Amino acid sequence: MALLPLDLDTVEDTLRRDPEFLLHSRYLSATLRVVIGELQSFRLVIQAGRISEIDPVVTPFDSYDIQLAGTEAQWQSLLTATPPPFYQDFYPAMVHHGFRIEGDMETIFAYYPALRRLAELFREVANTNTAPATVAL
Repeated sequence: MALLPLDLDTVEDTLRRDPEFLLHSRYLSATLRVVIGELQSFRLVIQAGRISEIDPVVTPFDSYDIQLAGTEAQWQSLLTATPPPFYQDFYPAMVHHGFRIEGDMETIFAYYPALRRLAELFREVANTNTAPATVAL
């Protein structure tokens, strides 16, 4: 199955409603840049644990505190419903497959549970309504 861009409205709604993400990110104030190969890039602006903005247009000049970046193939593996070994979240994908987690390492590790949950929620969004429709006979 081909990787499709994440629906950013669904991402925002999911992040605003997920109690686990809200708990783990409750004091986080940071800008996250997400780069999905050449397919999609966007910025998540989080203030005191709440999504304040999702910017769908990212340039090389935009600042960020944390960057999550990989090739489309790496993201395809990360976002599949049942990820292959070491693609369950960002850190093992970085260590074993060359995925990139960059930026303020102190913030990254202080809020890694929120980032791990972010990976799970991205996977949930990517796999929402992707199953082929069945026809009742």
